[in-house]
Amino acid sequence: MPELPDVEAVRCDLQRSLVGATVRAAQCADARLARPGSPSAFARVLVGRTFEQVVRRGKWLRLDLDDGARVFSHLGMTGGWRQVAIDAPPLRFERARIDVGRHGRASSLRYVDSRRFGRLIAGRKDIADWMALGPDPLVEGIDDRRLFEAFAKRRRAVKEILMDQRVIAGVGNILATEALWVARIDPRSPGNALLPVHARAIAKAIQRAIAREFANRSRKGDGPADSFYVYGRAGKPCPRCGARLSSVDLGGRTSAFCRRCQILRRR
Repeated sequence: MPELPDVEAVRCDLQRSLVGATVRAAQCADARLARPGSPSAFARVLVGRTFEQVVRRGKWLRLDLDDGARVFSHLGMTGGWRQVAIDAPPLRFERARIDVGRHGRASSLRYVDSRRFGRLIAGRKDIADWMALGPDPLVEGIDDRRLFEAFAKRRRAVKEILMDQRVIAGVGNILATEALWVARIDPRSPGNALLPVHARAIAKAIQRAIAREFANRSRKGDGPADSFYVYGRAGKPCPRCGARLSSVDLGGRTSAFCRRCQILRRR
């Protein structure tokens, strides 16, 4: 699933291609994608309006129009936006399209999503999912005191808490796995077993994991980073102590970790 760095890259692309462009036509062909709204509302809200900015919060995108209307986009697991020629045929797994004109040139923005877990909602006010999001690490940073308070209220494993978008927006399986390794915290540790010093270490580690992935992208282009410390490396040597990395399923997601140098905290 795309995480904060992936969605930020999409935001930058959309900002470049959409701001100042006027919508000539719009279509959403998938009611599941538009839930709880309707596909027909998509065109009704967009056509004739001009895009002003593209904002990201966590894994959500918000495309703002000049009359106060907005389009919310969540990429789900397999979603993505593609800009093509206005007369290009439908793309494979295409679910929606927005045809725009800018500076006398027309182009078409297509949303593709093979597994259809994404969302595309047009309206005139912020949706509940957007308003429920926690602080965004790139926009507001991470308050380690607030993070500690979130841990203290929960018995769940710290890895699951970090992936809760109400706690920190944009952190998913990859960033949580990498950050906990950097912070030397076992992902199975209960949240209410952690101390303020642990919350502070995790907050710094999340920012470090985000910065590292952006740095990897700048070196390798727009593709995803593939030089993780421990994510997806279960069974291989820990890059810090050399012990064999283990894996555990937490919240339905697999987490690689080191039993030797990531300490399991207990109450």
